[in-house]
Amino acid sequence: MLLSGPKATARRLREGLHKKPSLPRFVFLVHALTPAHKRILGARFSDPELMAGGKGWGVPGRLCRIVVEGLAIGEVISLPLLPEELLTDQEGALGRMEDGIRRAEGPVAAVGLGSVLAVVAGRGEALAERVNVPITTGAAATAWAALGNTLRVHERLGGPIVVLGASGTVGDALVEALRGLGHEVIAGGTGKALERRCKTLGATLLPEEEAAASARVVVGAATTGGTLAPEHLQPHSVLIDVALPPTLKRGPLPPGVVILAGEAVDLPRGWTRGLWGQLYHLFAGYGPQQIFACLAEPMVMAIQGRTTPFALGRRLKPGALAEFTEAARELGLTPRLARGWREARLDELPRR
Repeated sequence: MLLSGPKATARRLREGLHKKPSLPRFVFLVHALTPAHKRILGARFSDPELMAGGKGWGVPGRLCRIVVEGLAIGEVISLPLLPEELLTDQEGALGRMEDGIRRAEGPVAAVGLGSVLAVVAGRGEALAERVNVPITTGAAATAWAALGNTLRVHERLGGPIVVLGASGTVGDALVEALRGLGHEVIAGGTGKALERRCKTLGATLLPEEEAAASARVVVGAATTGGTLAPEHLQPHSVLIDVALPPTLKRGPLPPGVVILAGEAVDLPRGWTRGLWGQLYHLFAGYGPQQIFACLAEPMVMAIQGRTTPFALGRRLKPGALAEFTEAARELGLTPRLARGWREARLDELPRR
């Protein structure tokens, strides 16, 4: 029997007052890193061509759902495309990113870009012009995590701090932040623009190979990895690596060198994910007990109701790193010293 009239209206109002408000939603766009990943996505999306290793562009789809208890709901949406495919056809990549966002469930408060997606098509700017959703590249969160991990390593080793890829978004932010804290910084790179920037910040500029060999605390922040031969690192040095693919080319490491995941973050409180979420943690390189900072950036925006991106385009806006640092502190997020999937203890690292 349907109820109507004043009593029924009052009842519905009471029920509405006790109804839990819906949680804000965020999307994190990712892509396949290897041909094997494309096959896995084919299984997830029931796409026989991808499962067979086909080279088609495929259709974006939801890889997994993440719930941050009481705070936010996230969707990881993957493009079944490899880095070289994204870089070769950036206009096509842009269209696939737009399609991926439109496939998300419900209203979306923020969209984050993972890996190469944060670099192609104007570093998020072209995508932001196409969709009515705040887009953020993850660079502020990555710089925050890398800075926190670098400072912990530096407390143990001391000396100058090398930043490779200093002309990139994260590298530039790290050089500026470290100089602001009074540290001696050696920037790795070349070019007149970088030379002027280093002069302004008071950092020393050297070619990357020479820079890497000049100190024992090295941050790999290039937008494309695989640029440095391991032999250029000092023995018993620490590489805090945020580049993807990784900074180092293949080859034996000098004695005592330790490589840390520069943007690792402890698993946020209340973080839950299903089977595909657990699989995503594995083949994205997170491992079971951590995430990478770029995933945290759209989550933080959604939780805060922030509509201004933390990071968009080539440079972080003034104050963006400080704003993310404060937001992360309020939410209890912490950078994590990690060797691969596991936490690294300070006593595992080389000494001064």
